[in-house]
Amino acid sequence: MSFKLLPSEWQDWLRDNVAKGCSDNSILTLMLKNGFKLPVATKALEEVRSGEMDLVARVPQARPSVAIEHNRIVCGDGHEVRVLTHMKEPYTVYFEHVLTDAECDEMIALSDAQLTKSTVVDMELGTSVPHAHRTSTGCSFKRAEWPLIDCIEQRLAALVNWPVEHGEGLQILRYEQGGEYRAHHDYFNPAHPGSQKHVAEAGQRVGTIIMYLSDVDEGGGTTMPTIGFEVRPRKGSALFFCNVDAYGAIDPMTLHAGVPVVKGVKYIATKWLREKEF
Repeated sequence: MSFKLLPSEWQDWLRDNVAKGCSDNSILTLMLKNGFKLPVATKALEEVRSGEMDLVARVPQARPSVAIEHNRIVCGDGHEVRVLTHMKEPYTVYFEHVLTDAECDEMIALSDAQLTKSTVVDMELGTSVPHAHRTSTGCSFKRAEWPLIDCIEQRLAALVNWPVEHGEGLQILRYEQGGEYRAHHDYFNPAHPGSQKHVAEAGQRVGTIIMYLSDVDEGGGTTMPTIGFEVRPRKGSALFFCNVDAYGAIDPMTLHAGVPVVKGVKYIATKWLREKEF
């Protein structure tokens, strides 16, 4: 159903405007101006008009989560991770010591010989394409491709309480001086046709984990501009956030960006968590 794919605030907005007696034309005009495609907007409106939205009432959905009542979390391999910062909306946790210095160095060594120009997902076609807003090089590893990769993936699964089988392969990125990734969302926006291909494969990207593999002398942070939050790269630390809210709707507040590196080289490892087995 198209209605269920809308962000939660748009679900509420659509319900409210239908209840107020607003015309279809005025509702669709505003939705199109805000980036929704006509077929998605039209179908969602039809579902609300016909009462089908009652079948998709807002009920809590499973998503990754952290045992934030503890300041220190011991993962299944005995590795101890420290919780530094937590926000409820968007659901965000910043960790220290997710990786050891040796693990960071080994990850960099595994990736350096494989780095190629980074790409983004084309919103219309769903394919991977280069983009001027992402100036980095990177590579991806299959799940458990190396013993170290397997160890880290198992640790992350325990840390955020999400099955390792529901994770995409680790992506390693290198940002040199001036390198950045401008503000974007990691979720697949249902307003764009290219998203349908990815959601059909393994569901939505419900969570993101960014692990910092190197210290950076200046710049290179990760910022969430909508909420005025930024973390700076610290070797071994990690930023985790849910891309969906508690009801499974995509969360626009997870807009984030990789701040340009001013001095030094930034390496990160990104893990995307999917709704279903990937």
